[in-house]
Amino acid sequence: MAAPPSPTAASLRAVPGFVRSLDRIDRGIYRAEQIVAGVAFGAMIAVMALSVAHRVFSREEGRLSTALLRVLHGLGIAAEASTIHGPVGLALNLVLAYGFAWLVLRTRKAAITLTPAHALLWAVPLTAGLAGAIWLMLALLPNGLVWGPAVALACMLWCGFLGASLATYAKKHLALEMADKIWPASWQPAVKGLAMALTAAATGVLLWLAWLSIAAHFAAWQQNPLTGQLLPTEIPKWTVFTVLPWTFALMTLRLAGEAARLWLGVQAPPSAEGEA
Repeated sequence: MAAPPSPTAASLRAVPGFVRSLDRIDRGIYRAEQIVAGVAFGAMIAVMALSVAHRVFSREEGRLSTALLRVLHGLGIAAEASTIHGPVGLALNLVLAYGFAWLVLRTRKAAITLTPAHALLWAVPLTAGLAGAIWLMLALLPNGLVWGPAVALACMLWCGFLGASLATYAKKHLALEMADKIWPASWQPAVKGLAMALTAAATGVLLWLAWLSIAAHFAAWQQNPLTGQLLPTEIPKWTVFTVLPWTFALMTLRLAGEAARLWLGVQAPPSAEGEA
């Protein structure tokens, strides 16, 4: 007895050829958006981590050494501030880094578990690597990442709006509901299709507004590049905001396509979860 066809295969046979081609294109765009969103998220995390690390380790008076100095003064012990903030603070930071490295080695999940003695030994080069990386960061970036917050906010903007586009593809987006449960079953596709169409109209309006915003930023950048840049960087603002019309255009097309599917009775392609 032959096995019944899978839902995926049955769905693909029910879809006209040109619609199947559009589904493939949309799936490719979805995967490209995943990559871009992942890169933007990674860049945001890296930039903020570097900014915070530089801010912490570039201080002449560290918080740990300042706390130690207060304790010593409270105990009536005279101590030179330059000594506590200098070699003593450095030693304390290295001890903490060594302890952190040892904990990482002892708690990591791996096929080979290190013994406490081996972890103590391997923590030495790991601590040296961390200290060397911090020293290199301070040497290469003496003024820190002055552009860090602006770039991180730009990456967050891209992550947020690309995430909205990805959610629309995965059918996890916000959509207008028209009291679906009160309508007869035969009316459900038409009602849901109308709700999708109205949602697509709303995102279409947002697309138009986003385009007007891009045009205004582009005109400002052409007239005076300094006022049209994402300060303190030289990145034009209009390039950062291009994610807005892109996102709303895709959301509009995907919602309108879903409305058309419901009205025409065309089965949807496999879900994003099924493709992963």
